[in-house]
Amino acid sequence: MQNTMKTFSVILVALLGQLVSLAGEPRVAIFGDSITYSGRWPALVESALRTAPAFTEAEIVNFGLASETVSGLSEPGHADGKFPRPDLHERLGRILETFKPTHVLACYGMNDGIYMPLDETRQKAFQDGMTRLKAEVEKRDAKLVVITAPLYDGDHPATAPQGYDAVLDAQAAWLATQEGWQVIDIRTDLRAAIAAEKQTDPDFVYARDKVHPGERGHDFMAASVVRQIWPLWHLPGKPALADGKALSILETRAGILKHAWLCKTGHTRPGVPDGLPLEAAQERAAELLREYHALRSNPESKIPGH
Repeated sequence: MQNTMKTFSVILVALLGQLVSLAGEPRVAIFGDSITYSGRWPALVESALRTAPAFTEAEIVNFGLASETVSGLSEPGHADGKFPRPDLHERLGRILETFKPTHVLACYGMNDGIYMPLDETRQKAFQDGMTRLKAEVEKRDAKLVVITAPLYDGDHPATAPQGYDAVLDAQAAWLATQEGWQVIDIRTDLRAAIAAEKQTDPDFVYARDKVHPGERGHDFMAASVVRQIWPLWHLPGKPALADGKALSILETRAGILKHAWLCKTGHTRPGVPDGLPLEAAQERAAELLREYHALRSNPESKIPGH
């Protein structure tokens, strides 16, 4: 009996090993608008994920695209009439089929109300777009985490509830009621972080144009995402976000992959720089990831070329 159980255990371990081998490393796609495209908060989240053993060598790509919506809406005369806002769904299928993510992070909402007052029709377009995104991602057996939009005019919380930020609050409230969805609401954390920062630095500005956070705003976003994603994905240990030279390496790497993949999969947004051919971008990204891991494992080590 003992021999039989021992044989069974050996076979089971072998089968599990094969399954892990077949599954390979996780592949994480990060979707969003210009706040995501700018790169800092996704790179910080990536740095934290890479402290978890399952994600140390994961393929993590920022697919953010400036001006984009998930609702498919665009205000009249957007970009001085040069082009309508891109719609994620125009390119989503190509990305899912080509990149084949196992995990998707999606941060939309800021552009989806097209900077107009709260309106049932526009809200439904956002809701339908998010529902469609979830269906497309899960149809391919990937995990979706939805991240709420950051704050609009977060520097003036007293007036924000009467302005466009109310639209974003309504989006977040709807997402919170969706059964079976994994949702990270960063808005409460952002309000608390901004208030605390202004206590110590009254001149602190979260977003000079009301929309796009500065570096510290991105830091607050990333901290909120990481705090909440750890239990969602049942990740072990305590995450550590990179900074300084290590973060710079990761941001450079992420930018190379982002533009290569945007070129590879296509989009309708004019003005996005061309990327390297994907194979060349992946080779350079692999070099940078090795440098990144070397630096984080030994902060005192000197990385060639840095």
